[in-house]
Amino acid sequence: MAFEPTDDSYVRGYWYHRPAESFPPPPHFEISSSFSDRTLCLAGVPGCPPISKYKERKIIAGWAEILPSLASVEMLWVAPKVSQRLFDAIGVMPNLVGLHIEHSSIKTIVSNSFSNLRFLHLGSSPGLLDLEGLAQCTSLEWLETENLKRITDFSLLSRLTSLVGLGINGGMWTTQRIDSLAPLEALQQLRFLSITNARVTDQSLRSLHNLEHLQTLQRALWWPDSEIRDLLEANPRLATPT
Repeated sequence: MAFEPTDDSYVRGYWYHRPAESFPPPPHFEISSSFSDRTLCLAGVPGCPPISKYKERKIIAGWAEILPSLASVEMLWVAPKVSQRLFDAIGVMPNLVGLHIEHSSIKTIVSNSFSNLRFLHLGSSPGLLDLEGLAQCTSLEWLETENLKRITDFSLLSRLTSLVGLGINGGMWTTQRIDSLAPLEALQQLRFLSITNARVTDQSLRSLHNLEHLQTLQRALWWPDSEIRDLLEANPRLATPT
């Protein structure tokens, strides 16, 4: 399986489902240190046979013991809520290049973790306190976040100059607050940007005018018509689906 972004990625986002390519692969619940596939999807409890909530918690807790030893795994999806302990364990997986987390209870991202990571979807993580650890993941090419409600200043993302895809999104019921898009002006390779269910305090898209590779902007309807008009004049090739 090739993990490089496709043409569709720059329209729909990197993590869109591709069943014909097993992206994501069939889900697992119980895993062992002998797991040898390149991709792994950890999902919830199988429907049959039923297990107790206690055993479910024990198995999920056990993932943190097993994952750091899985040298074969390059792409990982995790559907149940990811604890800080499990997140830290994923961070030291030796060959991980892609990670999709549905939601988490993390508060920090440990510095110097995720050293090889290229593609990250950090789903709803309202407890995350800062972006310092994330900004050190300089190998990132695609980053999507959701509902980082404690964070409004995204200026540290300006360090991630290899990004071709970025999402700073709100959740289904929660609007993401963003002080300004000005830091994104440093991301000159950016081709895809999503700011859905997000409110930008300064209500300005001017920082995107000079992103000459930007192909797609996913955004909410609230943006002033004048901002959209000026952006499209600066970049007539840009698509802005709503």
